[in-house]
Amino acid sequence: MFKLDEILAEWDKDSEIDRTEPGRELIKIPKLHSKYLTIMSHYRQLARSNEFRIAEMKKLKWQYYTGKMSQEDLAENSWQPFPYVLKSDVTTYIDGDKDLNRLMAQKTMNQECVTACEFILKELHSRTFQLKSFIDYERFIQGA
Repeated sequence: MFKLDEILAEWDKDSEIDRTEPGRELIKIPKLHSKYLTIMSHYRQLARSNEFRIAEMKKLKWQYYTGKMSQEDLAENSWQPFPYVLKSDVTTYIDGDKDLNRLMAQKTMNQECVTACEFILKELHSRTFQLKSFIDYERFIQGA
């Protein structure tokens, strides 16, 4: 799938309107809508799966930083036992955890892709009206 900058580059190409053939541009709208809806759905699904992984990782990290993680889980994750931490400091460690922050960054990027696609789809929705106005203007100019 596309990354955010690739989505924006694709839209930069797809947003071009051929003024010489507005009818053809009208026909392209459903295809473009389908393209960006597919991309948006993909990234929305990724963002949701990130939410689940973040919740799982938060639980693991809470167990790790509070010293309640089993030896099997420590070995499974290749982590060393963490020295005892005050309960009030656990949130600070969790907030600054690299694994958790990496997952949150992925979720944020996926949500940005969803947001970009939402804006593109809104623009595609209004494209029909824009093209109709353009065709009406051309008719007016030609005296029809």
